[in-house]
Amino acid sequence: MSVQLSPRKSLAARLALVFGLLSLMVVVTMGLAIYLLTARHLEHRAETDLAGLADFYTVYTASAAPDEARLATLAPEIVSFFAPQAGYDVRIFSVRNGALLAATRDIGPLPSRAALDVLGYRRPSLFLAASQDAPGRIYTARTVTAADGTALAVVEVSRDVSATAAFLGALRLVLFGSGGLALIAALVGSLWLARRVASPLRQMELATEVIAGGDFDRRLPVTSQDEIGRLADSINRMAFDLARLEAARREFIAKISHDLRTPLTAIKGFVVNLQDTAPAEMQPTLATMDQEADRLVRLVNDLLTLSRLQRGELRLRLAPADLVRVVRSAASLTNAKAQRLGVTLILDLPDSLPLVSADADRLEQVAVNLLDNAIKFTPPGGRVRVCLAGAERLLVVRVLDDGRGLSAEEAACAFEPYYRGPEGGAGLGLSIAREIIAAHGGRIWLVPRPDGGAEAGFSLPCTAIEGG
Repeated sequence: MSVQLSPRKSLAARLALVFGLLSLMVVVTMGLAIYLLTARHLEHRAETDLAGLADFYTVYTASAAPDEARLATLAPEIVSFFAPQAGYDVRIFSVRNGALLAATRDIGPLPSRAALDVLGYRRPSLFLAASQDAPGRIYTARTVTAADGTALAVVEVSRDVSATAAFLGALRLVLFGSGGLALIAALVGSLWLARRVASPLRQMELATEVIAGGDFDRRLPVTSQDEIGRLADSINRMAFDLARLEAARREFIAKISHDLRTPLTAIKGFVVNLQDTAPAEMQPTLATMDQEADRLVRLVNDLLTLSRLQRGELRLRLAPADLVRVVRSAASLTNAKAQRLGVTLILDLPDSLPLVSADADRLEQVAVNLLDNAIKFTPPGGRVRVCLAGAERLLVVRVLDDGRGLSAEEAACAFEPYYRGPEGGAGLGLSIAREIIAAHGGRIWLVPRPDGGAEAGFSLPCTAIEGG
């Protein structure tokens, strides 16, 4: 029996989802961290180098040009001293009037925002306009101070960082690509790991369902020594113990049933003899004793039959059988009970069907049991309909009644031995019927009808059919 699980209920799907989300978080976090740390490192490195160069030019300018006159003369020579070869741009602005004294190259006459901040309130209204910072460049500025402490000029150092931006853009692409590949690999690995973890649990689920259904010979492969492997081993030992206990139970029932037959037969014989000689006032009591003795004999016979069927000791006498005749015979055997209880028995049978290789007596026993149960649970004035047809390579017998129906629990346990429903009874008849039909390779059922009542029936495969 297979059970289909929705992805929401599947353990493998949930594990794969959890592993996938964790992998996504790890990949995104690592990629973002690498990018941010790299960008921060490059930005800090550029700012540090720029600040160091600005400090160098500030000291060099203060030592080479101690006054405004010499500064105006030496400024072009100072700005071309080192920066052009290192890829930096240097401009020197006058503190007194904010004029551009010199520049390594022409990047405009207006100071940058950094230079404006250093100039402060001494800058003229000409420079109150918006900053002229070029895109893709970083700036820093320092004040050049004379020996007497007066400010002479502002040194502005800048550098083009578009190459760094291009590198960061390429890094983003690399991180996106590698992160996507890593995420795909992680998802595939997560799915594989989830299935590897869930597969043995799924096998255990199916095995426990089979064991719960009575197949105690089912065993699980033990492929590991971890918790899952130990659980599989525990299930195997449980199945072995259940098989041993079930065999002991069946053996006990078989022996006790066999031992009960002899005293019951003797009691039955004594009661019959007493009925022949006892006075009239004792006859009702003896009749009751005779009926109860017959009931005990039937129960013991059912126990023996069920035990032999379960152990495979009861052999079927297979021969060409007419299923129509079998059903008619079963109906005639139960018709008297139906009339006594006020139930109408309706037969919906074809004139003939192909012969089937089966044990006709056992199939008749099954049909009688199904009819007897249907008549028992149908109220007076109700009907029990018996249908027989061939469909989809099967021969199907259906018994439909107008009774109270049955609950889901009753339908699930109806074929279990010794199950006692609301009406009482040992419930061996349906158990025997199930074993007989299973021995024929067929299927038997008992289900509630949508419009009330119940449907009992069995089907036999057409592979067993011989030409009639």
